[in-house]
Amino acid sequence: MKKLLSVCIILLLFSGSAFGQTKGVDTLEILDIITESEAIEYSEPTKALILYKKAFDLSKKNNYHNGAFKASLYAGLVQSNIAQYDSALYYYKKAEDVNKIIKSSLNEMKVSLNRANSFMFKGELESSIKNHLHGIHILEERKDSTRLSDAYVNLSAVYLELDDYDKQIELLLKSLKFTDENNVAKIALTNSDLVLPYLMKKDFVKAEFYIKRADSLSENVSDQMLHFFVNRNWGEFYLHQDMYEKTIPYYITALKLAQENNYTYFKKDLFISLGDVLLNQGHYKEAEAYINSALDLGREGGLNELTKKALFMLSTLHERNKDYQKAYGFMQEHNKLKDSMIYKEKIEVVNALDKKYQTEKKDKEIAEQQLALSDQKLTIQESKSKTRTMTILIVSLLFGSILLWFSFNQRQKRMQQQLVSIEREQEVKTLESLMEGEEKERLRIAKELHDGVNGDLSAIKFKLSSLLEMNNTVIKEAVTMIDNSCEQVRAISHNLVPPSLKDFNLLEAVEEYCQSMDSIHESEVNFQQVGEDINLDKKQEANLFRIVQELVTNSIKHAQGNEINVQLSHLKNTLQLTVEDNGKGFDPKTVKSDGIGMQNVQSRVDYLNATMDFVSNEKGTSYTITMDTKTKEP
Repeated sequence: MKKLLSVCIILLLFSGSAFGQTKGVDTLEILDIITESEAIEYSEPTKALILYKKAFDLSKKNNYHNGAFKASLYAGLVQSNIAQYDSALYYYKKAEDVNKIIKSSLNEMKVSLNRANSFMFKGELESSIKNHLHGIHILEERKDSTRLSDAYVNLSAVYLELDDYDKQIELLLKSLKFTDENNVAKIALTNSDLVLPYLMKKDFVKAEFYIKRADSLSENVSDQMLHFFVNRNWGEFYLHQDMYEKTIPYYITALKLAQENNYTYFKKDLFISLGDVLLNQGHYKEAEAYINSALDLGREGGLNELTKKALFMLSTLHERNKDYQKAYGFMQEHNKLKDSMIYKEKIEVVNALDKKYQTEKKDKEIAEQQLALSDQKLTIQESKSKTRTMTILIVSLLFGSILLWFSFNQRQKRMQQQLVSIEREQEVKTLESLMEGEEKERLRIAKELHDGVNGDLSAIKFKLSSLLEMNNTVIKEAVTMIDNSCEQVRAISHNLVPPSLKDFNLLEAVEEYCQSMDSIHESEVNFQQVGEDINLDKKQEANLFRIVQELVTNSIKHAQGNEINVQLSHLKNTLQLTVEDNGKGFDPKTVKSDGIGMQNVQSRVDYLNATMDFVSNEKGTSYTITMDTKTKEP
């Protein structure tokens, strides 16, 4: 049985320093109320909500915006903990409105990530992913590895719902890379999360590896949430292998922990799981009790996915008890809810139940006909009429289900396209920020070299020159060395920020660079331009120029050849950059290509929406970068 989600760590991402005082005793009173509320969020959620409202009202009265923001966001978290997700979204919107006054990117991130969790619980996965990616973008800009780790875990749960198990595994492993090695509880939780996608992929070996690792780590940690998920996922591990006797003790322990700690959402999910296990064991009475509890809670909380599962399981249960009329009723209710959610489902079960129900009904009618022969003709006519009506209804249901199936497929395709577009936009923004920062740092270093070091060297030269009247050979040699140092500093400065790239264009910059490298190195560095003029924006020119620098430098350092050729070709809206040498080459299988320099080259190629190919053998190495120049923006 597929689980709706693995683990979602609600992000209470705050630090005390963010909430400064504004009005003395009033501010202290507000902070005391918020602290009191936090202590009872799980044990007395209703009272906590009342206290948060009081803190919000006092904050608004005293213009204490940070207090109003915190009270609103924390109230949303309480509503989410008790599965009131629409109410949670309402409070997050209030927090967002307050932050429009504060204008804090950190607060913006908190609202976005917590709102993403509520959308996920509601089943609105597209909205959940958009909010997750927005919050993650802010964290990446802040380089906040701790919160990034939690954000990746939460986003991975959304991809479990989309059946994209490989993407979920990728995000969870990425989260582990950002997790502090001393945070044993977090590492154990993430290992526990990795169990679910491997179970869905039927890879029980890896699933067992991760659940055992999580269990081992949890023995040294006093964390109720961790113990809950370890027990719950042990139950999942055995359930997916139909080992029902081993499953139940773990589910019972997990349910007890959920009830003790008020894990409302997961408690409902466990009702369904226990009902499923008992149903498969043939313990229909006990199974019905758990499933009915899940159905009641699902209806109360407006959780359509949970309600739909419960209705389907009750239909299955009554079918096995041969109570086809009840089974058919629950299945009709299930399909009505399913159609409203536009879910892809098959309806063979409905047809089978309908057939059994009609057969049972027909037998009953025949018995009544035998007892009342005088009404036989009328009863037969009514039976035929009802059969025709039911046939029409079944055909209509089949046709409607086919239409819904096509509609759902189209919606899924659109969602996947939108997700790819959102991720691509996020990657481009991140690459652009990194490259702009690199160019600014190059400019700063160049200015420091030119204005600082070069100036100091010139001053030293002037003072030494005044002593030349002594005709001291050592002083003359020192002056000559300083001249050489000034030339080297100037060359480094121009290499970092070439004036020709800033003042002219890419062709002139590359040509001047090749001439400069040719004059100071033993290898012969040649440049050639072929085809039409190249007209790109400065960002694209800067990235192409840096690629040339990195590849030429690599050839000089490692190739041990005597000739390097650089060519820029522009024909029919296709720009091709080629950098080749006649050096010793290398074997791509044995030589690592993941150094910082080549990583930078690959990042720039990705930013330009270009492709890079290379060939290397004993005759030399050749790199070719190809990009489309129809549009200037990448």
